[in-house]
Amino acid sequence: MRPFNITDFREVTKTVALGLYKIVSEARGNCVSFTPRRVLEFAGIDTTAPIALTLVKHVLEGLTAKGLVTRDDSRSKIRYIICRDRSPLWIPLKNGEVDNVTDLIYRSVE
Repeated sequence: MRPFNITDFREVTKTVALGLYKIVSEARGNCVSFTPRRVLEFAGIDTTAPIALTLVKHVLEGLTAKGLVTRDDSRSKIRYIICRDRSPLWIPLKNGEVDNVTDLIYRSVE
């Protein structure tokens, strides 16, 4: 497990990109759904601190506002969705371009 620097927004976006990369790279289909907690788990962050979850949710909401991620609020817990045919994040994530995705997320949400 690696530490999570909540004071550096660039590091937060890198953590989100790494978590999304691992989620998408292990996908068997064309869509994945996930929660902020799952993003942290896949990024190797061993924390359930509310501030960490809030920061990840903030990033995911920013990506939703830009149309890069879809929000599913039909369940009791809000989940986020990335689909191959609907998100420009899918291919770079599937190809392991974590630095490019980190830059895209940072520019989209800052």
